[in-house]
Amino acid sequence: MKSIIGHKNPDTDTICSAIAHQVFLANRGVEAKAFALGEINNETKFVLEKFGVDSPEVINKLPQNSEIILVDHNEEGQSIENLKELNVVEIIDHHKINFQTDKPIRIQIEPLGSSCSIIAKKFMAKKIEIPPAIAQILIAGIISDTLYFRSPTTTETDKQLVERLNVTAKIEDLEKFSLEMFDAKSDVENLSTEELVRLDYKTFDFSGHKFGLGVMETTNKDFGLKRKDEILEILKKIKEEERLEAVYFSVIDILKEESRTLCSGEVEKKLWTELFQVENREEILFVKDLISRKKEIVPVFEKHFSK
Repeated sequence: MKSIIGHKNPDTDTICSAIAHQVFLANRGVEAKAFALGEINNETKFVLEKFGVDSPEVINKLPQNSEIILVDHNEEGQSIENLKELNVVEIIDHHKINFQTDKPIRIQIEPLGSSCSIIAKKFMAKKIEIPPAIAQILIAGIISDTLYFRSPTTTETDKQLVERLNVTAKIEDLEKFSLEMFDAKSDVENLSTEELVRLDYKTFDFSGHKFGLGVMETTNKDFGLKRKDEILEILKKIKEEERLEAVYFSVIDILKEESRTLCSGEVEKKLWTELFQVENREEILFVKDLISRKKEIVPVFEKHFSK
């Protein structure tokens, strides 16, 4: 049996693409099971409960030599703990490739807004009928990762796929549904401050410079910013524990399309100010129209450190 895993700190796209790929493979006669590398967030819980889909089992390791399929990521630091002991047989992702293998494997990387878009295309290419609940969670994954087409990662293909999927999914009001999703994502009252920071947190290696980048996508920025002092302490703690050069936490206002960033020290604050059009508001680094870690933040750091 093949195990399908998304990245750590799973989001809606990584969970829904893994579940949908399990169904796709079952239709191709391949036994596979989707897993989650961490507890699912409130937005994903809302989506799965709304459409009656079971949450995947949470794991952090698999038996040695297990065959695994990576979805929505391909960087070791974002993957399962014992990745080097496992047999990666396939990668499906919409991020840049950063993976080395000693043997040929199946890799499908496409510059689309979400991994759910790629899985939807696979169903359609093979003319496999998509069950309504799977069509519904595929739409949810696309809406989540593209911020309902607000993100610069959005492509026309993503929009067209949502239209085609909704013939089966029959979600009556997609805009209303997107707002329900984002409201669920914004509900973080039950999380500790460290859980909040790590909810959508990834580490990156920029030419030997290791950074932590966390984001909180929300319809109410105050849910995060009211914990400003606690967040700053957590960022410093993570920086020290993970031996990183810097840790940033960006609160993304989905509806106003703007970001407010906190960081782990003065040097990193200076760097963020240098790289982006920053307005310093009481030690909160405000940037208009900066909402995508993948498309607008990571590439700027990569360019800076490649000099």
